[in-house]
Amino acid sequence: MNQDEFESARHDLGACHQITAESVGPAGQRHFRLRTEAERGSALIWLEKEQLYQLALSIKQLLRTEMAQHFGDDPPSGGEATADYDFKAAQLALGHDKDRDIYVIMAHERANAAQPTVAVWMSSQQINALADQAFWACAAGRPRCPLCGAPLNDGESHVCALTNGHAKE
Repeated sequence: MNQDEFESARHDLGACHQITAESVGPAGQRHFRLRTEAERGSALIWLEKEQLYQLALSIKQLLRTEMAQHFGDDPPSGGEATADYDFKAAQLALGHDKDRDIYVIMAHERANAAQPTVAVWMSSQQINALADQAFWACAAGRPRCPLCGAPLNDGESHVCALTNGHAKE
């Protein structure tokens, strides 16, 4: 794939200056988004938590595959916002232009839309940092019950079904 294949985005933001994965709101009521600033505009792309998590996994897998092709099995060591485009993503696509060694995230406002709403290009360092931030944002929610995995709310008692009524206060 090369960059020309992705020019069909309604808003190709070009080279990314900054991209972050964030969660907004209190635990249990969080909303997730990508915030990007690029050479031709900015965007807030709202995602479901699972979409953000899967994007991070896909990024890490793509980077691992590309590194393995270049270096073999052992890779080298080494609030409030405004934007030009603000929408909830129904579909995401991830790509890599091997000739230029740049990555693209394309977000579609509607599922199965022929044309992505936004495309933003970034380096391997930027996309790797984005994946790390996405994992952190997804994991930073309410703590989970170690037995049943249900979210625990501060100050509220939790009746865990797995204790079968034998929980100690």
